[in-house]
Amino acid sequence: MSQKTESQNPYLDARDEFYDSVGYPVKAAAQWRLAAFISFFLLALSLAGNVIQATQAKVVPYVVAVDKIGAALAVKRADIASPTPVTVVQAELANIITNWRTVTADLDLQARMIDRLSGFTRGAAKGVLTEWFEKNNPVARARSGRLVSVNIKSVPLPVSQNSWRIEWLETTRNHVGVVVEATEYEATMNVVIQPPRTDAEILKNPGGVYITELSFGTVLAKSSEAARASHDQQEVTK
Repeated sequence: MSQKTESQNPYLDARDEFYDSVGYPVKAAAQWRLAAFISFFLLALSLAGNVIQATQAKVVPYVVAVDKIGAALAVKRADIASPTPVTVVQAELANIITNWRTVTADLDLQARMIDRLSGFTRGAAKGVLTEWFEKNNPVARARSGRLVSVNIKSVPLPVSQNSWRIEWLETTRNHVGVVVEATEYEATMNVVIQPPRTDAEILKNPGGVYITELSFGTVLAKSSEAARASHDQQEVTK
């Protein structure tokens, strides 16, 4: 005991005494606080995960195709099923051509057709149509006495995974209904399917069918035959 009380360095003895009485308890308390904070963080993370999991749907929807008598033809999960049937794509492409190429004396109808067309075009296709309308203003054409009706020759057909081809006949008449010319056209369109996400998109393009690229031209061999047929029809009418 005499050796312990008699120290050669009283400062070291004071430091050791301080750590024994104050330092170690403080350090231990800090470690416990850190452990408590980590536990609270993990608990909050677990609760958040449980809430997210609880809000997610547990039911997996399926799409079932049936025939006229109700027999199941095909079953597929809704999240991987095609959102837009091929027939819808074909109908929308035909409507795009009709809204694009028709020239009518009803200016209100003409404006609505152009507005509907804008809801189906994106990217380069929108630029192609904008340039075409600048050179072929349908209102000016209608006022000059050139009305155009569009007759889709057949349903659009796919030529690749994203490209479709369509043919149509344009008949130009004057205001009294006399045929001026008849020309057949064809177009190739790149199609992208993007389901609508907003109410406005649902109203304008419920099928989510968009054309992003467009190229078109006349069918030379058939246009001359169509012109001769329309001329012969006018002669028979006379």
